[in-house]
Amino acid sequence: MKTDIRRLGTSAQGIPVYAFRYIWGGPMFVGTMAQDLLAIRPEAVIETPSGYYMVNYDKLDIAMISLPEEVSSLTAEAAMALATRAARVRSRGSVQPAM
Repeated sequence: MKTDIRRLGTSAQGIPVYAFRYIWGGPMFVGTMAQDLLAIRPEAVIETPSGYYMVNYDKLDIAMISLPEEVSSLTAEAAMALATRAARVRSRGSVQPAM
């Protein structure tokens, strides 16, 4: 379901972090892959009725964020910092859907 996948690094909790696009187009996202989490954090993975996996970001130290086109060329470190900061903001009370 994803394309243009590029590994950015690993979060403080050991979560692999990637930049990617969905196959149907749209902006670049920063997040993780459910398949990676099945081995290390299965409690953060949701299986949909159609058999696809989704990530419950509320259980992780990163948030999935979308990057506007003008900043999609951020360094890996900068993109990871944004995803980590977004998770901290989320944990203080804002809501983010699990994707």
